Amino acid sequence: MKFRLFVVIAIIQTIVSACGPSQPQLAVKKIAVAEELLAKGDTTNSLLHLDSISLLYPKALSEARTAVQISNRVNVSRLMLQRENLAKANLVIDSLIKEFNPEKGEFDKYTYYIHNRQGIDKTWSRSFVQVYLNEKGDLTLTSNYYGGQWINHNLLSIEGEGLSAKTDSVPIDNVNNHHSEFSGSKWEKVTYRGEQADKVIALIAANSDKKLKSIFRGKSSYIIWLEESDKKAIKTAYDLARALKVKIASEKVIPLLEKKIKSEEE
Repeated sequence: MKFRLFVVIAIIQTIVSACGPSQPQLAVKKIAVAEELLAKGDTTNSLLHLDSISLLYPKALSEARTAVQISNRVNVSRLMLQRENLAKANLVIDSLIKEFNPEKGEFDKYTYYIHNRQGIDKTWSRSFVQVYLNEKGDLTLTSNYYGGQWINHNLLSIEGEGLSAKTDSVPIDNVNNHHSEFSGSKWEKVTYRGEQADKVIALIAANSDKKLKSIFRGKSSYIIWLEESDKKAIKTAYDLARALKVKIASEKVIPLLEKKIKSEEE
């Protein structure tokens, strides 16, 4: 009796499945969805749909080959774009890096690049704003004060016509707020990193052709106009940092795309 019931259920399931769409038909629908996603610019989800076809519908052999062909076209396009980005980034790096001096201390993890215009020989006896970067493209902003009296500043703001940005505050007792004194002269150097510092750097870089006022704020305020040479150095550091970021990202993605295309073709 149980055997007969099992046979009846099996027959019913076979009839129901026969009435439904076949695997090739389902695969065609999934390919259509993937192409719609591509048209909308959603490459990631489109590839997920395409890559799942051979697993979900093993009987849809022709459709699986079509899915692979579409995936390969997408990945080849992405690969070509990444190679183009890398080539452009390398051109920028080769053009700009000659303007920087590389430095790496005994305990530094990365090499740092300081613009030739802002080396110690050109800056030790003046107040100025400095930007330098490491080999990963991470930027660091500093406000350097030189004078006869302490101002104990802990924040930097940049202002121009219709423009303003400021860093986060760095406490006086913080390791990034450095004070020194020699022969009656006072030096204060405050180092800023993070989102607010990046906004200040970006503002200077985007407006390097304009008059920009730098305000060292703390116990008392100290105001200077950014010198043309410093604005140019900051913009160059910003452009070099962006190119290094693109280079690193492209060099990471390119081998993955190459492997992806090869595995799909096999």
